Amino acid sequence: MGRGTLSARRSPLLVGVLLSTLVCATGAQQGPVAAMFSDDQKRGEEIALSFATAELPPAPGATFPAQVFLTGGDLERAFDTSKFRPDAAIVPTNTDLLITADSPATQRVLVDRVRKQASVMRSLQNQIETRRKQQPAASSGDPGLLSIGTDWFVAQLSRQGKESGGAFPRTVCLVATEFAKGGAIDRRELFAQDRVRKGIAGCLAALDAAGVQSLVMPLMGAASAATQKNDPAYEGQRVLKECRLLNSLAGIALGIHDFAPNRRNLREIGVIQWDRELDEMFSLPRGTRLAATAQNVYRQYADQVQAAFRKGLAGEKTAPADVDGACSAIFSS
Repeated sequence: MGRGTLSARRSPLLVGVLLSTLVCATGAQQGPVAAMFSDDQKRGEEIALSFATAELPPAPGATFPAQVFLTGGDLERAFDTSKFRPDAAIVPTNTDLLITADSPATQRVLVDRVRKQASVMRSLQNQIETRRKQQPAASSGDPGLLSIGTDWFVAQLSRQGKESGGAFPRTVCLVATEFAKGGAIDRRELFAQDRVRKGIAGCLAALDAAGVQSLVMPLMGAASAATQKNDPAYEGQRVLKECRLLNSLAGIALGIHDFAPNRRNLREIGVIQWDRELDEMFSLPRGTRLAATAQNVYRQYADQVQAAFRKGLAGEKTAPADVDGACSAIFSS
């Protein structure tokens, strides 16, 4: 896998898909995802170069366009702040659908909030048990109930579409990105762009059919090794994390592309890059030599984020050649 900077290459836009950066929310963008995007811009000026918006054109079943927001923030804020809370969320889970397991860690953002309402937690567990009885094993031979990357499960977190009063959306789609005991990150063949696009497209279609108009999701399956803190020069581990983040975003954007022609209800889709992770990768105390280097690398990384986002929405995979040959160990899986 290549090291150092990742320079950008441009690719043509899908007709009808408009991409821009640092777009302020307008009168036509009044939903919760647009509101969060606008607020994230104000809070995260140092990481805002990797923010982007795109417009999906009207579809046969939806005469209105839909907005896609790529932002740098935190899934917790989308859940905890009522004005940012969407109708639904796509959240990673494990192949066993064990919602109390430690892996993946992002699952706990949802479960820690749901379990505060015992009736909602019981309902979620009952829905999972019903699925478990209907489909006792993943069809592809992967261990567990769900196949990693491709399988998903939709659960209602409020009764009859009513607000539950909890810090979570009404509906959630869980995508398998990890094993209950961890370890999927070391088996990249299980999480290629063409796999995650299936899980994302499936979730989007199911949520759209349920009448969802707004949703958010974090980057899926992009965790990196725990040695980042021991790599102050931002070389090996930083580049590895960059590749995983780009791979995740590319797969998500492909899934949005695959879903878009059949859209009926969705108006807002938010993809959240974890701001804390970006800060750890590219922020160092101001005035130091490494801080300036990290910011230069971030600007180049942001170009690659924009390109992967754009290419995915156009139905094109991001390949090692798109990043000057870097990331081959990740993208080729």
